[in-house]
Amino acid sequence: MNPNSFVANHFYGGSAFAAGQIERSAELFRRAAEIRPDDFQSPVLLAQSLRILGRKADAVEANREGIRRAERYLELEPNNIRTLSLGASALMDDGQAERALEWVARALARPTDDTSAHFNAACVYAKLGRKEDALAALENVFSRGYGKRDWVERDPDYDSLRDDPRFQAMLDKLS
Repeated sequence: MNPNSFVANHFYGGSAFAAGQIERSAELFRRAAEIRPDDFQSPVLLAQSLRILGRKADAVEANREGIRRAERYLELEPNNIRTLSLGASALMDDGQAERALEWVARALARPTDDTSAHFNAACVYAKLGRKEDALAALENVFSRGYGKRDWVERDPDYDSLRDDPRFQAMLDKLS
């Protein structure tokens, strides 16, 4: 792997996370964020890995950097669905629930087949305790055959849904 390749570091980071290699995912997302200082996704995903590792102060810093980068990106492309949806999750983690819901609404208002918008909406809803909304967003994508079981099983954003039989039934259908 080219250590200076954003794509290699970012996507390998996602694969490492899905495989449960959280420390490795943090290293790779950090490197991807360094390589591409305008990318908002890597710092947000880095923050998630750091939270799981119990490195809360580092997670807050990475998350806020991801939000800053997302805000700059939205100045150029205000309706970018990926930026709005993943950014909403970062805002939620930063305690900005109202703003997170606004970004979710903007992302879902756009016509799209982008399943990540629904996954990230589910994350925001689950963190807010809006279980029905979260399950509906997940059903929207799971019923169409989308979803990565290994990622969903490790993503702490779904923790509030784990004991719900509907969530378990959806998860059981994923490969």
